[in-house]
Amino acid sequence: MNIEDFFTKNKIIENLAKYETYYQIALGKLIFISGAKDMSYEVDFKLALGSIYELINDLKEYKDLDLIFEKELEKQTSMDVVQNFINENMQLIQSKNIAIEPIINDINDDKYFNEAMMKVFDENLKLNLKKYEDFITDTLANQINEAILELSKTNSNS
Repeated sequence: MNIEDFFTKNKIIENLAKYETYYQIALGKLIFISGAKDMSYEVDFKLALGSIYELINDLKEYKDLDLIFEKELEKQTSMDVVQNFINENMQLIQSKNIAIEPIINDINDDKYFNEAMMKVFDENLKLNLKKYEDFITDTLANQINEAILELSKTNSNS
């Protein structure tokens, strides 16, 4: 499977919706654990696309990429959440001594998302799919795909 296959209009919509849904749920768990306040659940779709691209680029040599992609997207999104959380809450982390390492280990060991969180994911994915179906036009999808093609060429020449 080529990287470009992950950036058709339908895949862009699907992957962005999944990314945002995983992001919001993973962030909710971190907020609950830490007691953090004033965190935004909004996802910058350009950063999300960049993260999705990097994930696919890192895994492109796997023959079963289409089979492992979903789980890897969940993990990557969770790691992005942790990184953003750390960046925005360093004082809170230091003052409350919130242990980030066990959270990262849970993500890597596929233990961060529990059954209840996956149920919430399934229930909320439909809302984010609708959001991105309305947002990603044919023109925008083509622009994203062209940018991905250009980025892929640049990366393969490096």
